[in-house]
Amino acid sequence: MKKKDIISTMVLCFILIFVYTYRENIVKLVVQKVMHYEELNLPSPNDYNDEFSFEFVKRTDDFHVKSYQGMLDAIYTILDNGTSEFSFYCDEVYSKCMDDFETVSHNQTLLSTINNMISPYNSYEKIYFRFNSYGKITVSVDKLYSDEEIELIENKINDFIVSNIKDDMDVKEKIRVFHDYLINNSVYDKARASAIESGNDTSNSNSHKANGPLIEGISLCSGYSDAMKIFLDKLNVSNYKVSNTNHIWNLVNINDSWLHLDLTWDDPVTNTGDNILLHKFFLIDTDTLLKLDPNGHNFNKNYYPEISH
Repeated sequence: MKKKDIISTMVLCFILIFVYTYRENIVKLVVQKVMHYEELNLPSPNDYNDEFSFEFVKRTDDFHVKSYQGMLDAIYTILDNGTSEFSFYCDEVYSKCMDDFETVSHNQTLLSTINNMISPYNSYEKIYFRFNSYGKITVSVDKLYSDEEIELIENKINDFIVSNIKDDMDVKEKIRVFHDYLINNSVYDKARASAIESGNDTSNSNSHKANGPLIEGISLCSGYSDAMKIFLDKLNVSNYKVSNTNHIWNLVNINDSWLHLDLTWDDPVTNTGDNILLHKFFLIDTDTLLKLDPNGHNFNKNYYPEISH
């Protein structure tokens, strides 16, 4: 064998040994490069996406996330879109991506905040994440509302609008009419609230959803806030829900001012059982809200930056 052939054979052997030894890293690198250049197209949004632009999260078309904020925006966009499952990728420049993903995926308060900013119809009852070592993150959603429930709610609210909302009403008057209707036609689900607090909730009631106050005549704070958000979305009014560990209410943009709207506190539970209607928490500013009830309405200012304006 010629010297040249011997050298070529040795080089080839070295290459083969190197490739075999580092085969996993090489495959991973190739896959990452392929994913980096893969074009990701989210399906067309359903009829319930809000398309509002908030300060905490915004819609994005970049699903090769390059930052913590980019990850939050990707999750928000997938949920707001009404998509049941979609994947995004950690960009190669985002070295902390998987560490941040671990933090985000286990932060239920953070995920609930994002859930507050989309239509209740697209909101999740449960959200699942899958990931692999190549930086692929898959979001899967079990939605809170079934198609049958959505149809019932839509029919109920649309009938209400036809019968009660007039073209010459301003936005505040339209909201007030719906606010009063919900409170006058439902009661707070005190028994279930107590059961939830004690960890013994076995109720089959829908009081935690919009069909509670609208159809069943009984509601928790989440039922009131979902019903109101659906109505506000129909008015094309920028809004979202604000929550803490124990409570949830609505935040509404009226003439470039963010105002609080809490139907639960305007439907107080009384010792006599009388159904009382108040307007104490109807479209009030943050200072007024916190003077009236600083403990029940505490919120994370980092999650709701609009409130501080």
